[in-house]
Amino acid sequence: MRIRPQLKDLEEYKPGELIKGAIKLSSNENPLGTSEQVISEIIEGIESGELDLSLYPWSGNEAELKRAIAAYLEVEEDRIVIGAGIDGVLDTLVRIFMGEGDEAIIPIPTFSLYESLIKIAGGTPRYVKREKDFSISLDELISACNDRTRMIFLASPNNPTGNSIKEEDVRAIAAAVPETMVIIDEAYAEFAPSSFSLVRHLREEGDENMKANIVVLRTFSKAFALAGLRIGYAVVPKWLTGIYKRVAMPFSVNSIAIAAAIAALRDKEHLRNTVELVRKGREFLIEHLQPFFNVFPSDANFVLVDVSPAKSHAVYDALLREGIVVRDCSSFRGAGDSLIRITVGTEEQNMRVVNAMKHIHKLFKMQ
Repeated sequence: MRIRPQLKDLEEYKPGELIKGAIKLSSNENPLGTSEQVISEIIEGIESGELDLSLYPWSGNEAELKRAIAAYLEVEEDRIVIGAGIDGVLDTLVRIFMGEGDEAIIPIPTFSLYESLIKIAGGTPRYVKREKDFSISLDELISACNDRTRMIFLASPNNPTGNSIKEEDVRAIAAAVPETMVIIDEAYAEFAPSSFSLVRHLREEGDENMKANIVVLRTFSKAFALAGLRIGYAVVPKWLTGIYKRVAMPFSVNSIAIAAAIAALRDKEHLRNTVELVRKGREFLIEHLQPFFNVFPSDANFVLVDVSPAKSHAVYDALLREGIVVRDCSSFRGAGDSLIRITVGTEEQNMRVVNAMKHIHKLFKMQ
């Protein structure tokens, strides 16, 4: 059977591995797990019959979730769209804007799904190499755009590097390419400095350009610990909301996910505890690994470590023998072969990582 030629070179997405008996610090999941309050509300809803799994998701529950998100971000409710994780939202957005012969700009290294979705849509990804500190050259990025450029993907904080893009840089990019959609992926924004988020710019009534061609993505997978339920959302320009609803697959977010997200937004204490644990753990890892390896600054719930002159796959294997699973970043386009990404865990897990990395440093130094 014939398949589309654009798909012949498409690579399978490789998630962080789950290995029985090992600490999983490879997928940037929440170290505290799902809120007990969320679990209790879901169980109660199912047992009472209020959450009826034999029925399709009710639009009233979806509307309630959008109101809760709007209150959380202090944006207008009609700017909120939801999907099956950020991945699902991205899939819909790419199907709206990308077609055969269209192009999209991707600063690398970054989340690999952007590239895959563009290729699936028949478009062509154009890569802009990040600077040595993983910042983005505005001149180079803007120069890479042309009359076929439909989308620009900017993860902030970026995965796997952990750094955020400056607000003034986003303004400059959006102003320079008013006919191109600028997609800001803020999956890790809750862990960044409290003042950080491009969402607030979408509230600025006087900045029509920013409201016209910027989309900000968020998720319940990380800080809200609902990765297994696959629910994400975006703040979009008002003109895009109706189009998104027409293109998105119906009932793409299930009833349990919607109810869990509403409950998670109510449990502010769990969110505070998560962010506090991650920020403290992040600083602990940076402080205690920096004497042995080059550890990059991070605004996310992970740290990026350069293990050179060792290779990332060798350090990955060595950590696995210690019962710790991290992410070998050699699969990220443009990342090279000496970077590993370590999710911030609990205090005990972080200490195990530090001790194991010290041992690995001695091991490879002896070689």
